[in-house]
Amino acid sequence: MSIVVSQTSPAGRVGELALWGVAGLVMLTLHYGTAVYLMREEPASPAENAPPVAIMIELAPEPEAVNTEEEQVSPDVQDVEEVKSEQMEPVEEPQPEPVAEPEPQPIEPPPQEVAEPVEPEPVEPVIEEPLPEPPPEITQTIPEPPPEPVEEIDPIEQQITAALENVEVPLPMMRPPMPVEKPAEVAKKPEPKKEPVKKVERPKQQQARREMAEAKVQARQSDRTAASQNSTGSIAPSVSPARWKSRVQAKLARTARRCPGNSTGTAAVRFSFDGGGNVTNVSLSRSSGDSAIDNYIMSAVRRASPIPAPPSGVASYLDQALTCQ
Repeated sequence: MSIVVSQTSPAGRVGELALWGVAGLVMLTLHYGTAVYLMREEPASPAENAPPVAIMIELAPEPEAVNTEEEQVSPDVQDVEEVKSEQMEPVEEPQPEPVAEPEPQPIEPPPQEVAEPVEPEPVEPVIEEPLPEPPPEITQTIPEPPPEPVEEIDPIEQQITAALENVEVPLPMMRPPMPVEKPAEVAKKPEPKKEPVKKVERPKQQQARREMAEAKVQARQSDRTAASQNSTGSIAPSVSPARWKSRVQAKLARTARRCPGNSTGTAAVRFSFDGGGNVTNVSLSRSSGDSAIDNYIMSAVRRASPIPAPPSGVASYLDQALTCQ
């Protein structure tokens, strides 16, 4: 009779560890052999889109710690138990049971998706509308025209028409067309000779010639007045100074009325004269800004000589502003 002791000796613990180590090694060997065997087998061709084959492997159960109740044993009993345990026969290792090879589970094909039947849409019945009845044909009866009255033919007229039908009427002869006389050719009139076109003189040349003619006429008049004054003597006219001045201004304005070309300007001159109205000296007191206009106005004052004879008590010179256009 053996007594189970909760506290084993160190030698017993070493034996238990050795047993567990051997059991673990055996299990690993079996697993390795099973894996090699399965790898050598030709794998079955899996179906398309099939899940992988499941392999069942049984593992050894993990050791569980056994809680034993501790009992107090007298030291004499402990020594006896240690001696007995040393003299005990070695425990035979339990042989592991052969592991049954897992049978391969049949591969189930994946369920095929069944297309749901599409219910046809209900077709609405087409209601045929009744065609409108054709309008009744209206038959209109056209009355027949009354027969035309047959004119009675006079037998005498019938004989005359028959006689005329038998008479041959001569066809008219076509006359040849009359020759058309061509009108005589009209003699061509000689073209009139073109007269040479006279060149139009420029306004400047015309004005220069006109000024020269006026200067000659004024020179003659001045000569005549001077001669008459010399013959009659120096007689002062009975004219007021204001009226005399207006006459002089009018004469100078007529003489210097037109400027050469299209220019326009105003210049002031001072000129002296004698008792007979003869202009003796001309000078420019204010310029127009254009030398051509200034020279033209001074020459116009000289051409205006002689001016009306000055009355008594008038200065022998006069300042006058002249404008030409």
